[in-house]
Amino acid sequence: MTVDLGRLGAWGHLDSLPIDAARAYARRVDELGYGTLWVPETVGREPFTLLGLLAGETREIRIGTSIVGIWGHDAQTTRMAAQTLHEATGGRFVLGLGVSHPHLAEKLRGHTYDRPLTRMREYLTAYRAAVYKGPMADGAADPPILIAALRERMLALAATDADGAFPYLITPERVAWTRAVLNAASPGRGARPILAVSLPAALEAEPDAARAAARAYLTPYLRTPAYQASWAEQGFEPREWEKPGSDRLVDAMVAQGEVEALQSRIGELVAAGADHVAIIPLGPDGSTEHLPTLEALARG
Repeated sequence: MTVDLGRLGAWGHLDSLPIDAARAYARRVDELGYGTLWVPETVGREPFTLLGLLAGETREIRIGTSIVGIWGHDAQTTRMAAQTLHEATGGRFVLGLGVSHPHLAEKLRGHTYDRPLTRMREYLTAYRAAVYKGPMADGAADPPILIAALRERMLALAATDADGAFPYLITPERVAWTRAVLNAASPGRGARPILAVSLPAALEAEPDAARAAARAYLTPYLRTPAYQASWAEQGFEPREWEKPGSDRLVDAMVAQGEVEALQSRIGELVAAGADHVAIIPLGPDGSTEHLPTLEALARG
């Protein structure tokens, strides 16, 4: 499947915004010409419901989940939700799936977290076999599927059993490695696997203030084993993800500075092989809905 997500997208929880403000935010991101609006799943608003509320506010932009975990949504429910949103948007929905993390699957949801690669493979099979008899989007194929993949075997699955990958918190060097893995796993495929990446961005000229915003955003991820393992493969050391995170790690994960610096980082990711860069626009407190950042990058 050939899918155009646009060169740039916008990623955010939107939980810092009351629902009317979230609707206005979605309209503005659409007006600015971003290709896709992504919302994650954590412990705030339920993402399929939120995107349903925003679907009617947008006209051109794709909307997608980045990422919903497979433990909290069975494949049948997810297929129905995805098709409903695909129809509601005239074929503009993108389904991002991930295996999430043990503490979220087990402590928060009460599931058993085991064999994530196998579980994702089984889930994709069940998703495609799920029965859906509701209305379909006119002239649109099924929604594209991206997999949250950080390591080689999950990336290979994203290349063979989905439409591509959506890794998180990686450097341009890791993007190049990821692109190579995806391409190697899909020889002869008609369209190369999609590689979407996110980029937290703090539009702030003063270095200390920029790092403060970056750290406020990054702090919850420092204790997550999946990201620690990924950072180790990217050349970082365990001491660097000890709270509050080393300057080197924070600067590598979060673009900081004025518009030109943010654009430069975007360019590095695209040059390394990313098809789509989802901007995470950081406010001073690390929130992810800083509209002035998106407006500045759209003008640039």
